[in-house]
Amino acid sequence: MSKIRLLSLLLFFLCLVGFDIARADEIAALRVGRVSAEEGSLSVRAAGGEWSEAAVNDPVAAGMSLRTADKTRAQLRIGPDKIALSAATRVEIGRLERSVTQIALPHGRIGIHLARIEPGGSIEIDLPRGGVWLLAPGDYDISAGDEKSPPRVVALSGRAHVVAAGIDETLTAKADDKAGDEFVAWWRPPGGDKVEPEALHFVSAEMTGHDALDGNGRWEKAEGYGAVWYPEALPEDWAPYRYGHWRWLSAWGWTWIDDMPWGFAPSHYGRWAQIDERWGWVPGPNREHPVYVPAAVAFLGTAGVGLSYPDANGPAVAWFPLAPGEAYWPSYTSDLETIRDINAGAVADPAAIEAGANGGPPAAIVNGDYRNRRFASVVPRPVFAAGRATAPALIELPGRRLQNAPLLAGSPQIPPAATVPVRQQLVARAAQALVRILAPRAAPPRVAVHTTAVLRGKAEPARLATKAREALRTKVQVARARVAASNTARAIRPRMVHVAAINRRGTH
Repeated sequence: MSKIRLLSLLLFFLCLVGFDIARADEIAALRVGRVSAEEGSLSVRAAGGEWSEAAVNDPVAAGMSLRTADKTRAQLRIGPDKIALSAATRVEIGRLERSVTQIALPHGRIGIHLARIEPGGSIEIDLPRGGVWLLAPGDYDISAGDEKSPPRVVALSGRAHVVAAGIDETLTAKADDKAGDEFVAWWRPPGGDKVEPEALHFVSAEMTGHDALDGNGRWEKAEGYGAVWYPEALPEDWAPYRYGHWRWLSAWGWTWIDDMPWGFAPSHYGRWAQIDERWGWVPGPNREHPVYVPAAVAFLGTAGVGLSYPDANGPAVAWFPLAPGEAYWPSYTSDLETIRDINAGAVADPAAIEAGANGGPPAAIVNGDYRNRRFASVVPRPVFAAGRATAPALIELPGRRLQNAPLLAGSPQIPPAATVPVRQQLVARAAQALVRILAPRAAPPRVAVHTTAVLRGKAEPARLATKAREALRTKVQVARARVAASNTARAIRPRMVHVAAINRRGTH
């Protein structure tokens, strides 16, 4: 059965039964990047959503698209890796997994700093007239090309394979190359001896946002907590999850966007504790693959309503940071193994976490004694739902009111102020579900499978499947078939790829 027919049947079924694919048993992406720098106007769009303004610390996940305006540039960080967007550039994140990354570059120019590749992993950049496969850690400068100029691929360091109309080549950097311009200088890490960030003594390089910790705080050992990071230069009334705003993202629901440049990692991993009247971030044991959460908090009030308070025209929304040892119960999945994995390192025995009678959080979580409850941040519900800055709108409530309010694990179950039409959500989520259904299964040992990303509900004209360990001739033959099919479908006149700063090793 073709993908298009299968997608049609899936959408038809969803419309008949009114099934919400984003219900609790759907597992959201566990590998997430962030916007780490921007100069000008950067926009982001979730699958099926509308373009909206993006800012530093906005999360980036599979299914999202980003674009820069003229005279604008931006950087994304995904664990230890970096993607830089030049002016007038659009990228679409097809897959973002531990072993497979697929990015489409419809137009514009990007720079990629690749720190490592998982054994047997695949890093694919889809261009309008071909594709690039990164074969080794290094720095790469890639331009999509347009009607007037061909694509351009530069391996500043590392090794890549380029497939396009008229070219199938493996590219390696020359030792004496001085390729690069002001854009490359802006994103490319400086050369010379590399000093390992202090944060990597305590957290994994795969923790997105770790790069912003050094220089903004200091690490200390605390009895009962282990390694603790203390932020510096804070506002007097600062508390975790207070300076920033909430944003509704379809993958997770309500997601915290922190104002502090270092605020990504401490908002989405680990826990916060008051230690000697100081706030300290406790990342927990160093995990090679830490799991992202939209916000390690619990909410207070009535589900779908909020928290009532005196002299108000409507309810408020209140939340507080979870402390070490306190379990986070997500609203975006009910998969028990995933929930345990999310809490690994934060609670003493994640295997002991069990679901309640209705599949939701158990009584031990709902009725737990939370140490940070008294530090809850409270804002009017319209401020929360509209994603406005929370610090200027804070409301003071008596401690007894906060202590006695019902606890809501994971989400207040309040919709955003402006929701995407239900039908549009169903279409987008159905497409996401189909991508997961049709995604290639894990390849046998020593085999890496390249597949064309499915973006915004549309499949590219052809699929390229290669075995990384097989002879390069087989890979080139399959790649040529893919490019030929793509060019036939799009009726595009063949163009050459301009390759700079490389040694060419043709395939014979």
